[in-house]
Formats: sequence, structure tokens, C-alpha cells
Amino acid sequence: MIYQKQDKLIKGLAKYYGQDLFDYLEALEKETDEIHEPLPCTKIKKVYSTELITPNFKGLLMDFVYEMVDDSYIHYEHYSGNLTHGNLTHTGRYDMELHEETGKPINTIIISTGNPNKSETECWIGKVNKYTPIRIIFLKKYPGDQRLKNVKIKIENNKKLTTFDILDLIFIPFLNTTKNSEEIVKEICGYVSKITKITTKQTKILTWGLWLTTEIFIKNPETLEKVRTMSILKGESINEKLHNREIELRQEGKQEGIKEGIKEGKQEGIQEGIQEEKTNMKNTIKTLENEGKTSDEILKTLKTTF
Repeated sequence: MIYQKQDKLIKGLAKYYGQDLFDYLEALEKETDEIHEPLPCTKIKKVYSTELITPNFKGLLMDFVYEMVDDSYIHYEHYSGNLTHGNLTHTGRYDMELHEETGKPINTIIISTGNPNKSETECWIGKVNKYTPIRIIFLKKYPGDQRLKNVKIKIENNKKLTTFDILDLIFIPFLNTTKNSEEIVKEICGYVSKITKITTKQTKILTWGLWLTTEIFIKNPETLEKVRTMSILKGESINEKLHNREIELRQEGKQEGIKEGIKEGKQEGIQEGIQEEKTNMKNTIKTLENEGKTSDEILKTLKTTF
């Protein structure tokens, strides 16, 4: 589903490039003439668990939460489509539970790819009580044509790209543009091959981001494969780079996740591995444990099997 792919994009950026994403979205907000309530803190201390286990609601999963350096919390929620009363009550429930759990101020930012003119921005729960997030970022409010032109000029002139430029290449298809989003994505993928000055971190952000934006906006499977294959970044196509990154993550996940899972007698650690292999790995561990294999024997088997 498109929502799930958009959600995966936002969550992934929030998890691995949190401060960069936070700063980018704040910069977007400052480009408008609207007056916003200032955030009490803009520096992230660490990622906070997104799962809330409470007597009232078991296993609530928020999109993303940061603990800030001033001990307040930033809570991100993403919604595709127009914001509804239900979306806001859903988010407000998370905020109340998170506040009860932490005892700290909660500042919520909603990121929406819907139409700002057809969305609700506050939720009345009585005559005088209402819930309003501190920020609602409607990506469609921000013009994307000039941003794309600016990045294109930097690429053509062999200029060093900033992290904001890289995030522009990922987010512009969601912004307000004169061309449709599929054409914008194809155009951006065409620019990628011309990029010469880019850091390793930026390469990872852009590869992963374009993999998802191409999947979100390019409907024809043959066109999708062609665009990804022709998008060359530092000598490798997006397909090749993502494949190599998956191998890295698989190895990292096995080493960290499996050891932790065996040590604690649990299976949670395996979740660090590639999602598709999780079930098979769990079943293999269970079988080996039933056969009386030691932890070292189990680890050796998993390394040679997956």
C-alpha cells in the first residue's frame, strides 16, 4: 500500500537520520509566512521507544519519538491523505499516554501528504477542550519546482551537495510541483548519475530514499526497474547499492540479533536481521534448541544457512 511505503520512508529517515530530518522540516516551515509556536528544543538527545504499554492501551505503536536535550519529547506521526478528526484523536491519545509514562512535555509534529485545504488541524473534544499538535507539516504547501532547479544547478556545476539538497531530492516529489510526481522522480533519478561530490552518509540516504520514492510513484514495473537500473550513483545503480546494503544489514543483524536472541532465550534479537528471513531463522533456532544444540553450534549453523 502507498501509505505503508510513505510511512516506511518517514520512519526510516527519522530513525537513521533524525537530526538531519528534524532540521530539514524546520527549515521548510520557516519558508512560509505562517507564524508557528516555537519548539522548546531542537536538538535530539536519543531515540525513545515508540511502544507504549499501559493499563488502558496495550502495545500502542507511535511512528517515532525523540528525547530532546532539554528532556522534553518530540513525537512524529505521519499520515497520507487528508487529516481527519480520527487521525487527530488517535495522535492525541498517544500524546496523553506518552506524557503519563514520562511525566515530560510532549510536542507533536504531524507530517501529512494530504491536501491542507481539506484537512482538519484541530480536534474539539468538548465545548472548551481541544487537541492541537504543535506542528502540522503539509508537504503539499511547499513549492518544489525551484528547489529542484536549485539542486540541478549545483549538480551540473559539480558543486558539493548539502544534506538538505539530498533530502530535497527525496521530498520534492511530495511537494507542490507543476509536473506530476512520477515525472519528477524520473527526472531526479536522471540527475543522480551526474552527482560526483557526495559523502558516504549522503549516498546511503539518497539510495534508500530514491528506492522508496520510485516504488511509491512509478506504477509500471518495467519502468520502475529501468529507472532504478539506470540511476548510477558512485559507480553502482540504485539496485546494486541497495542489494549490497541489504547484505551488510543481514550480516549486522545476524551477528547482533542472533547472539542477543540466544543469550536471553528470546527471539526479539533476530528482528535486527532482514525481515524476510526472520521467520525461517526463528524456526531454525527452535529446531536446533530442541535438538539440544549449544549456542555456539546454533550460531555456526545460522551463519552457514542464511
